[in-house]
Amino acid sequence: MARAVLTRARGWMATEAGAPDPRQRQYVLLVVLAVIAGTFAGGFFELQTPVLLGALTTVLALTATSGQALRSDLRRFMWLTPALVLMMALGPMLTKVPVLAGLAVAVVVFGTGMLPALGEHYRIGGQIFAAATLVTTTTGIGNDQPFLVLLASTAAGGLFALLLRVIIGVGDPGHATRVAVARTLLTPGPGVLESASAAWRADGSSTWLGQVLAGSARFRAARETLLAQAQQSDRIEAERLREIVAEADLVASELARAIRSRACTGLPMAARRDPAQAVIARGGRQDMPDAVAGVNQGLDRIRAAVVNRDESPVPPAEDGALRERLLGAVRAHLSFRSSLFRHALRCTLAVAVGMVIVLLLRDPSASSLLLALYVVLAPAARDSMTGALERTGGAVLGVTALAILITLLPGAYLLIPLVIGGMLLNMPRLRAEYQVVLGCLIVITVVDQAMALDRPLVNVGISFAANTAVGAAIALIVGYVSYLVLPSSIVPDVRGAVRSTVWSVSELLRSVRASGQGADLPKALQAANVLALRRTQDLLGMPALLDGTGEETDDNHATRAAAIALDALRQDVATLAFRPAEERKVAVPALRAVDDLLGGKSTAKIPDIPASGAPASELLASSLVENALHARQAIDRTFGYDNPWKSYTISFVRPERLHIR
Repeated sequence: MARAVLTRARGWMATEAGAPDPRQRQYVLLVVLAVIAGTFAGGFFELQTPVLLGALTTVLALTATSGQALRSDLRRFMWLTPALVLMMALGPMLTKVPVLAGLAVAVVVFGTGMLPALGEHYRIGGQIFAAATLVTTTTGIGNDQPFLVLLASTAAGGLFALLLRVIIGVGDPGHATRVAVARTLLTPGPGVLESASAAWRADGSSTWLGQVLAGSARFRAARETLLAQAQQSDRIEAERLREIVAEADLVASELARAIRSRACTGLPMAARRDPAQAVIARGGRQDMPDAVAGVNQGLDRIRAAVVNRDESPVPPAEDGALRERLLGAVRAHLSFRSSLFRHALRCTLAVAVGMVIVLLLRDPSASSLLLALYVVLAPAARDSMTGALERTGGAVLGVTALAILITLLPGAYLLIPLVIGGMLLNMPRLRAEYQVVLGCLIVITVVDQAMALDRPLVNVGISFAANTAVGAAIALIVGYVSYLVLPSSIVPDVRGAVRSTVWSVSELLRSVRASGQGADLPKALQAANVLALRRTQDLLGMPALLDGTGEETDDNHATRAAAIALDALRQDVATLAFRPAEERKVAVPALRAVDDLLGGKSTAKIPDIPASGAPASELLASSLVENALHARQAIDRTFGYDNPWKSYTISFVRPERLHIR
């Protein structure tokens, strides 16, 4: 096991070529030295609480603001970290006024529960801010310290987080963006292009990476078209098409390696091959589908961009999309018909009940109650209730085992620096798994409070385990009762949800298509955008509802694939809806092809998308086609069609009041 850990550590601190990465080594060395110095200072100068709050601020600030290129991370750091520092310093003061503490917790939990509607980074930032609020206002950590001491320690923690982020990114600030863009050539499936496009825009929109994304979008759309045509062909033709796709993937992997590198003086022969010619050379037929030309066009554009590397920024388009997205998110989700709103309200009600119990108990061992409650309820996707039982058992058993460990292990306080050091060295996992963040915070608070209590450790362990069980029980009870009160369904209608989502996305698409052909439909666009946003968000929460219902093998996977594909398609169409009329006009052929696919036609082909416009326009148009192909196949899987491209018989009825000719 030790050898495996060392091997993983060496791989993490090395570059892609296998050479030692000095930035990662500097980061690890600084983290280790800081943990050792903080542990020593806290014990020798009796500054355990200020040092602990500063360390927690560092961990939470890095988790909430890292994940993209240095420029975009620093921009997010500048507005989120001051709020985080202030909450970490003010939280212990609020415990002296229980009403204010309860109000702050309720507002933060509800507000951050609604942030997933705005995007992935807002979701992560909101979750981390909610965790910071719970830790500082309910665990009692720091309530014996003056405010200025708390502010100084948390501000120092924020500055140290800034130092760590700069160290890891200053040598190659655009590395994360290049990795995200290169992933579009390596990772099939919906949502990949949208994520890479967001990273590219946040990092300054350099021209060459925009051209790579446009070429990658065309390549991915043509690739999915070939795979769809293979499903519709006889065995020999299908095998030939899949061979072309396999050859194209090999070329794309070589290009991805060149994209990730900081400079490129030339491409290897493997990156310059023609995928179709390699198949013909092995005895294949000479005639090729039109989609093969799309594959080559995409690869050619990527090759030219990678070699030339024009770093100048792409001029931003006149974009009213941000304001419309914000207004659309508010209109879509401030309603009981939104599953996101219901889940945020469910979490707020559960936390409010838990807060009342914590205030009534007035016992430091109740510090784990609200965190355990949040572990059970918050990570669940929207209306999910199943899976909460597993987290309940895990939280109670984990705290019980921790209490036993504290009782038997001398120097148990050293668990805190070990956990904090582990968190700082595992940022990607903390960003991906919120329950890991909450679990680590439970360990830290339980150990800290157990060491401060002047009671036998056995009694302390029993108290913490009991309060954790109470918090988990509150989450389960409030969650179950909310199903009976709020307008949701314990038994999900998967096919009905998919049908309504496809209909809503189709209405938005047809509205955009009509506006691209000259129609003035602002109200129809706004209404269709709100409806599509709500339906796709509801469908994204559907897989969590299926957990434990006996359908987790087929229906769960198919529904998740349909949800991700339709949401990615909805994002593309919604972005296009509020862009300049010229871009909507460019995308009309793609919109027509997508509407045919969603409507049930079995022809999969690449529409005529102009390649001479701005990279962002071509990127959107090609991404529409790719996501529509993914969505079509996922819809067929959801409805259980054995031969999907030849037996699509669903009729999506559109009411006349929303019908756009």
